[in-house]
Amino acid sequence: MKTGKKVIRVKTIGILSVILLGLLFHELYKSTGIKVLSIIAPVNESKWEHWKIVFWPMIIISIFEYPFIKNTGNNYIFSLALGIIAFEFITFGMIETYDFFFGQSHLVVHVTTYILGGIVGQNFKYYLMKYTEPSKVLFNIGVFILIVQFGFFVAFTFNPPRIEYFKDSIKGTYGI
Repeated sequence: MKTGKKVIRVKTIGILSVILLGLLFHELYKSTGIKVLSIIAPVNESKWEHWKIVFWPMIIISIFEYPFIKNTGNNYIFSLALGIIAFEFITFGMIETYDFFFGQSHLVVHVTTYILGGIVGQNFKYYLMKYTEPSKVLFNIGVFILIVQFGFFVAFTFNPPRIEYFKDSIKGTYGI
């Protein structure tokens, strides 16, 4: 992948856009009550529901980003899928680590890990695009990862497992 000014600019705009869109998505369903938005925005304050503000902003921004970088790298779908996983791992892994060592985390921890996760996830996506060879197998793996995550969001929004990770920390309810 070329590392010209255009790519750096698109990557920077992508990082900022993903972070801002995710922060906006946090309150999207609660402020509108539009049921279809429950697929892309948290419906409650459970830990699980916050995974949506990682997944969907990266998907949405990638649609706008791709036309500008499609000729600069390889395996975009695979790189996107693993970039999302890196974002999720950094954000939620750090929150769980903080909770384990210091007790329940606070808003500043959540926002900081989200921003860090967004930076790492987007940069990891670009790294993979640069250092992987074109591959139909990797494309299919990327599609599979994205479809599975989408399926979990739909299923667990309306019928989440009755375990603590899916429980609204404020109301004590599950799902929508």
